[in-house]
Amino acid sequence: MKNQKKAIVLGITATMLMPVCFNGGTAEAAAADTNVAAMQAEINDLTARLTDLENSLAAAKEKQEAAKSEKKAKKEAPTIKWSGSTKSGYMYDEDKTGKIKAEANILARTVVDKTYDVGIGLKFKATSSEPKDGYSSEKNKVKLTDSYVGRSFGPVYVRAGVQKVSLGEGLWLSKSSVNQFTANYKMTPRDALYLGYGRDSQDYLANDTNKDFAPPARTRLLKFAQYQHDFSKDAYAGLYVGAQQPERYFGIYGSTPIVGKFGITAEYVRNTNKDKPAQVYNMTKNGPAKGSKIKYGYDYFGAHKDTQGYVISLNYGKAKKKGTWDIIGQYLNVDQNLFMDDGYSSWKDYIDAAGFKGFGLIVDYAVSDHSKLSLLRYWAHTNPDGANVNKDGDSLEKSPHYSTYLKFTTKF
Repeated sequence: MKNQKKAIVLGITATMLMPVCFNGGTAEAAAADTNVAAMQAEINDLTARLTDLENSLAAAKEKQEAAKSEKKAKKEAPTIKWSGSTKSGYMYDEDKTGKIKAEANILARTVVDKTYDVGIGLKFKATSSEPKDGYSSEKNKVKLTDSYVGRSFGPVYVRAGVQKVSLGEGLWLSKSSVNQFTANYKMTPRDALYLGYGRDSQDYLANDTNKDFAPPARTRLLKFAQYQHDFSKDAYAGLYVGAQQPERYFGIYGSTPIVGKFGITAEYVRNTNKDKPAQVYNMTKNGPAKGSKIKYGYDYFGAHKDTQGYVISLNYGKAKKKGTWDIIGQYLNVDQNLFMDDGYSSWKDYIDAAGFKGFGLIVDYAVSDHSKLSLLRYWAHTNPDGANVNKDGDSLEKSPHYSTYLKFTTKF
């Protein structure tokens, strides 16, 4: 820029001085001096303008570089994506007691250093029960649902930390807040392998229903492996094996369209551990007696055989977009002591260690693209085995197990 400016100035000076070189005489010389002075002033003014232009261009270039750097920094900065859901409803069960239930889940996800994805999630839950045994009650809980870091290595995605794990249709396992190391291996576009290893539960961060005599949390070793093959977009089948200390599980599942909007989904799971342990010895009304040991186990035990369970669902339609609906009929048959802890099943509101056998009917209507109104009704009873007895030698009697649940859910 400086050389260009110098060349321009020299060129203008030479042009202005040419008439002076070819004119003689005093008058002509005086006029020439006047012209030279005027031209010199113009040259000085032009030089100043060129200097200002050079400074302006330098400032503009510096500003442009700063803008590029800022844009690059913003682009590389982690972007947090928020998602979540809410659920509120009213449930009425065989105890002739109603419960108003509300739940909110929130999850924040981001990618760090273009390599690792990180997720942090919380669940807030509140349940208000109508009067039972002379008084009403309320439960409020807060749980850490997600706190994980994940990374892809080609077709393998690895995740470590608190996360949701789900197998099959969720009859045995479909739960958030589980401490696991998991790996998803996309073997082919239609075949996938899912592996997990860790401890089975993350306790509530805040729980106003904890009992004084019970430990706040007892975790067990949880491990599993699942293989699934997708025949098409809506048809798949798979199998899994797993252990939830000391229980061992094997399961198969699948789903397929039948005709039109009809489809069928099913899952079968078997617990191959025959030695069902007792939960605690020397139990008193105030908790375990002094010196007794709390064990993983059941209140009723002694059958010494495999336990099993299955669910079959016949569905019509799909409530996804606004104005769409579906209806699902289910049959569940679950043995007593299939699960030591029912909190890991998708049917945890209905299935427990007492077993479950009966029918369910679900009707869903999408009131918007992200909201759904659902009515769930179950007619069933517990499914005890007479060979199982408690510490007093008594077996569990069969009892009704039914409920009606109207709920409204929203995802965002």
